[in-house]
Amino acid sequence: MKILKNLTLVFVLIIFLGCSKNDKNAVERTFAELSGNWEATSYEYEGNTAYRSITTDENWNTSFFGAGWLLDFNIIFTESPNDFSVTGNHNVDHYFTDKDGQEFFYYANLERSESGTYTRNSNTSLTFNESGVYKQGTIQELDETTLKFSTSESSSETNSDNILISTIRTETYILSRIN
Repeated sequence: MKILKNLTLVFVLIIFLGCSKNDKNAVERTFAELSGNWEATSYEYEGNTAYRSITTDENWNTSFFGAGWLLDFNIIFTESPNDFSVTGNHNVDHYFTDKDGQEFFYYANLERSESGTYTRNSNTSLTFNESGVYKQGTIQELDETTLKFSTSESSSETNSDNILISTIRTETYILSRIN
């Protein structure tokens, strides 16, 4: 019995010493400056849309995915004030799956001309505001040469056919600093 008590005491001491040692060595992850001119090197988006008929209570879902190519757009972040702008163009391959599971494909050339403000909530959290439309952003990587972040947004509206349409969309950007 005495051996069991001693082993328990040794085990408890090891746990406490191990925890305090980890706490002292904890390092907060830091990121480089966000401000600057960034050139797009990769752009993708994905999402889904849920439809619900208010009159018949019928429900169905669709999904979509897009991949950008021939990327020729920049994102500029400034501080004091915290503004952003996106200018340029790119092509996108867009894949859409309808409620029956049938997949459709089309591509488009898109002009980008967006601007607004942003708030950096922490090292990894951003909120974008473009004329009252808010997107939440998460920085996955930020160093002196590379910025990778994603944004997410959701919307709901009822159309003239009394169908509630709810969409969730996530965009992922990889950019290279050019200044």
